[in-house]
Amino acid sequence: MKSKIFKFNIQHFGQKQVTALRLLLYVSIAVFISFYKVSAENEFVTCKAKNGDGISNILIRYGLHASGYNLDFFKINNEKYIGKNSSIYSGREYVLPIKIYKYNGTSIRTTLGIDDYDYAKKIQNYNLKMQRKGLKKGDYRRSMELWVPVELVTTNSPSDKIQKKIKAINKNIVEPLFGENYKNVEIIDNSLSDCIFYIVSGHGGIDPGAVGFKDGVELHEDEYAYDVSLRLARKLIEHGAEVYVIVQDPNDGIRDEKYLKNSFDEFHYGNVAIPTQQIERLAQRTNIINNLYKSNSSKGLKQYCIETHVDSRYTGKKVDIFFYHHYSSSAGKTMAENLKKTIKQKYDKAQPGRGYEGSVSSRNLYMIRNVIPVCVFIEIGNIQNPRDQIRIIEPNNRQAIANWLTDGIILTITGK
Repeated sequence: MKSKIFKFNIQHFGQKQVTALRLLLYVSIAVFISFYKVSAENEFVTCKAKNGDGISNILIRYGLHASGYNLDFFKINNEKYIGKNSSIYSGREYVLPIKIYKYNGTSIRTTLGIDDYDYAKKIQNYNLKMQRKGLKKGDYRRSMELWVPVELVTTNSPSDKIQKKIKAINKNIVEPLFGENYKNVEIIDNSLSDCIFYIVSGHGGIDPGAVGFKDGVELHEDEYAYDVSLRLARKLIEHGAEVYVIVQDPNDGIRDEKYLKNSFDEFHYGNVAIPTQQIERLAQRTNIINNLYKSNSSKGLKQYCIETHVDSRYTGKKVDIFFYHHYSSSAGKTMAENLKKTIKQKYDKAQPGRGYEGSVSSRNLYMIRNVIPVCVFIEIGNIQNPRDQIRIIEPNNRQAIANWLTDGIILTITGK
């Protein structure tokens, strides 16, 4: 019937009109075939790397956990397109761990063959968020293109099966920032899976912070605080946390040397140059954390800021690890007290009779005062005291500090 109608209608046109109609028909068919081919072959979302982009930047831009999706990124992209230290090339197109489904025009649940309404709503919100950010063109109900992050891909009702999928994906992740020897991270449990941490090591860039001397070597606070921070970040990821390292130096990673090489090439999260002026530096990292906090607020996760420093007092003063929090933050005080409690227990067990004189107090420091998430400020020791220097320069001691801090954080979150 359709062909007859078309044949009947075409007889009412002149020869030029018929030729034009046929040309239009052929072009339409060609476009359809081309579109179908692209849609059928392009199973994943792709994006072109911008100047200064890193893998983590791209993943976070597309609403994905950087700590949880790194391995997926490596798996689905050609290794030759990933450079030294896991860098990526500006202008190169990369495949993202986001699957594309052809929306059936009825519902997300019938499109994916699921029953769970909350799960479908989560996917809908994700698509709308990507649309609002200008990363996805058009509403999925009009474009007929539905994006689903791979951790949510399932053909059954989610609940436990989604959790198993997430756990399986996150079993091992790759985080190049930790360095060649530590970049592979095994997720051992999900005790911190409902938490986001912003880890900040003090100073950086042209500012080395406190300076000490041992065996003729100049010790810079920012290098040792950074090493402890990376170790802490890695431990938190092991327990399922989402972690953002705010001060970064991809040339260093976690180092197992006593005397860490001093450098001035650190930058802030997002490949942002660290300002030379202290107040500008503090304001910039505060803004980065607060912007991340706001963008992550829809996830419904607990958010914390942990800042590490190495104290500087006169040489004879030995200083145990101590903590600051904002005077009005009961949550910050609770975490600080749990950290102190945990470290005291660890010292009592590891070095009976040593004693521990760490303290918890409130301070009105810039970062503590201005960041939105619950904040705890940690002083690791006195970089100018010979006894404290052993705690700081020995890599096993730096790892122990990171381990103990993680245990204190888990105590705060889980109560055990």
